[in-house]
Parts: sequence; C-alpha cells; structure tokens
Amino acid sequence: MGGSYTEAIQIHKTNRFASLYPTTKLLLTAMYVVCTLVIGSIKLTPARLSLLLVPQFLLIPLLCKESGVSRTGFRTLKELGAFSLFIFLVQAFLVPGGDVLVQVGLIKICAQGLDSAIKLSFGVMNIAGMFVWLVQTTERTEMTRALEESGINYKTAYVILSAFRMIDVLAQNSKRIMDAQKSRGVETEGNLLVRLKAFVPMILPLLLTAVIRLEEQAMTLETRGFLMEGTRTHLLEVKPNGYEQRALLLATVLTLLVIVGRVMLWMW
Repeated sequence: MGGSYTEAIQIHKTNRFASLYPTTKLLLTAMYVVCTLVIGSIKLTPARLSLLLVPQFLLIPLLCKESGVSRTGFRTLKELGAFSLFIFLVQAFLVPGGDVLVQVGLIKICAQGLDSAIKLSFGVMNIAGMFVWLVQTTERTEMTRALEESGINYKTAYVILSAFRMIDVLAQNSKRIMDAQKSRGVETEGNLLVRLKAFVPMILPLLLTAVIRLEEQAMTLETRGFLMEGTRTHLLEVKPNGYEQRALLLATVLTLLVIVGRVMLWMW
C-alpha cells in the first residue's frame, strides 16, 4: 500500500526537455537571460537597432513546442506578446532622439525610440518567455526538492514552495470572493472604475483569509515536527534524465560564443 502511494506521487515525464533536472533548467534559464542582455547590446543597421533580439525570441516557442508545453503555456506567451506589443508602441511613439525614421503627420518614430521599443519589448518576451518555459515544464515540488538536494536548507526550500503555492491560493480565494460579490448583486465587470470599486472591498477578506491560513499552516507544521532536527526522508524522488551534461555544455558554449562575439565587436 505504501509502495503504491509512493509510486503514485512520483512525477513521470517522457519528454527529454521537460524531464531535465530542475536545477539544470534553472541554469539554462540563467544563461539564456545573460545571452539576452548581451545580444540586446549589439546594434545593427545605421540606425543602431537591437534587431538580433527578434530572431532570438523564435527559440522560445520552438523550445516550448519541443518540450510539450500545454495550451496554458502558449496562452501565457500570447498574453506576454500582447503586453510586449503595448510596450513597443509606447516606446516607439513616445521616446524621442536620433534620426526620424517614419513620420506621418504629427506622428513620428525616431531611431532611439524604435531601438528602445525593440530592446524592451523583445527583451521582456525573451526573458519572461524563458521563465514561462521553466514554470510550465517544472513542478514546484520538483524544484524545491532539487534545491534541497543541491544543499539549500529545507526551511528555505519550504518557504520557496509556500510562496509559489500562495499565489495559487490567493488567486482561487480572490475568484471565490468575486463570485460571492456577484451573487450579492455587486457589479464586478465593466470599465476600469467599476472594476476598481469591486476590487477594493475584496482586499480585506482576502488578507484575513491568507492570515488565517498561515496560522493553520504553522500549527500543522509544528504538529508534524517540521522544526525537529534529525535525518529526514523524502517520498518524492527527482532524478536526472541523462541529458543534463549535454544541455549544459551546449548552453555554456553558446553563452561564451555570444559574450566573446560581443567583446570582439566592441574592440573593433
């Protein structure tokens, strides 16, 4: 019975990208962020635009597709794209400086504004998109268990896990409170002012619910001996899939090539 329960709680993945060890995926994400920052500093064309960030982003949907990311993950990427488009338009039309590239009446796009638009919007899409891949392919319990195995104190690992869980709990509680307000005839949908009026009364019960839950959670941990010292056993096992070294080697080589290439361009 115990063996069947232990087997049931294990996380099984067949995709070679999604099943990479959690800390390996965390390192890959960190190196991708470094590459994004370096690539964003490379200027092309006489207008000095960070155009290399555009083809770099194509790696994100490709990686998500090869990793078997769910529709929720791609929906998040679409929402991220809409947010980045807003950033692009604001930066392109409102930031002055440099040569005027496009002008229609009073509306004009300057070189500095276009570069800022590309750098910010595609920088956000690259960095946030990589974190979307990390979150969509890694269970929270997987990550905290792997961090604990890497030497992080179990209390710190539990705080990280609790922080991630708290986001879901607050989202569920806020939805429940909004549904309760709807059933009482309170308008929760409409323009920004209507939504703001509905949001303010929700804050107090949401915070009170969170505080009560924290107190109950603390009592539960105390009764289970969370603070007791000694050897600890774990039911969840997180194992590498065998591709970690190759993935890290490839990512390290690419990161070094990007950095070296940037240095060479700077020297020339």
